[in-house]
Amino acid sequence: MQFLRRLLRDEKGASLIVVAVAIVVIFGFAVLAIDLSLIQLAKVQLQNAADAAALAGALILFTSNGNQAAAADEAIRVAGLNVAVQDTQRSVVITADDVTFPGSDRITVITHRTPDKGDPVSIYFLKVLNPLLENQGEVQAKATAAVSLVCGTDCLRPFCPPDRWDDADNDSIWDPADEYNDLNFNGLWDPGEPLTEDHDGDGVWDPEEFYDPVLTGYKAPDDIGVQVTLKLRNSNKSPKMCFYYAVRFGPEGSDTIYTGADVYQEWICPECEPFVIRIGDRLHMEPGNMVGPTVQGLECLIGLDPTAEWDPVTGTVINSAHPTSPRIIKVAAFDPTLGVQDCHGVDCVTVAKIMVLFVEEHFGDDVVGRFMKTVAEGVPDPDCPGGFLFTVRLVE
Repeated sequence: MQFLRRLLRDEKGASLIVVAVAIVVIFGFAVLAIDLSLIQLAKVQLQNAADAAALAGALILFTSNGNQAAAADEAIRVAGLNVAVQDTQRSVVITADDVTFPGSDRITVITHRTPDKGDPVSIYFLKVLNPLLENQGEVQAKATAAVSLVCGTDCLRPFCPPDRWDDADNDSIWDPADEYNDLNFNGLWDPGEPLTEDHDGDGVWDPEEFYDPVLTGYKAPDDIGVQVTLKLRNSNKSPKMCFYYAVRFGPEGSDTIYTGADVYQEWICPECEPFVIRIGDRLHMEPGNMVGPTVQGLECLIGLDPTAEWDPVTGTVINSAHPTSPRIIKVAAFDPTLGVQDCHGVDCVTVAKIMVLFVEEHFGDDVVGRFMKTVAEGVPDPDCPGGFLFTVRLVE
């Protein structure tokens, strides 16, 4: 007893008690730091896995025309390419139950390290502070990705065909309405009333052929995989279905519009035009004979990825040497009802939509391709006609 009293009165004894308490406190903070760091690391890794899986799933959701099973499989696969701490660094394993579709254009993925799922984070020291705790940490992360259509983007090739219309007489030429002298003022053409404009010379009044970028125009998913042959049209000839004009970039009103055969060829291959082209933009036409530059550009383009080919079973490009084949190209289609216009003394056309083609082959300046979808950076628009371009983004 006397020893204890002396110890309490002795400053050295007091210091010993303070040191002992400090050791316990420091140990407690160390415990928290180690285990909480593991939990925080798992949280970051799981969030990265959820983000990547959701983006990959959204990509497949759109390119597969809404196939949720395929999108879920891709999300599960991509999640498994990521690791998160458990007892050690292990692959992130999720199932179809962890993938949901809150809308037709979005996908939600949950990744986890939880006891209920059988993959908790192993913690080591918190149980020392609280014996009621299990040595199992619970962490999960959630990500939602959505698809948005894109209406304006860059890196287009300098080919511009007319969009598809209802070609009533199958002559591949846009026919405006005939004009007539309405003698009885009934607002209708009656047999015998003289035609003042008879475009096809049949002696009968013909209404204007019909065009709508959504109803008649090229569009996804209806035209995905459809093969089309586009032929070069000289700038001094009137528009014709499946014939393309050589065009210049940037659009009307740009500070700079590049001209000439050399830059035209370079923007087929290997360069990428830098201007964002939008619906409603007017593109100047390149005059003259562009056959040589077109052929050289197409040979260069196919040579960048010679083994790539279209797979009709999956509706995708296979055997490419690149993550995205350079033979997948974006081209503008112009409004056939407007035809060739005058842009301050230069012939021009008005962009109606942007299409995507995989260039299968070429015969001279004829481009043979298949319609497809592709991811692109650009101007999102949920009402974008065509639906060939899209972007995926995290929304939650």
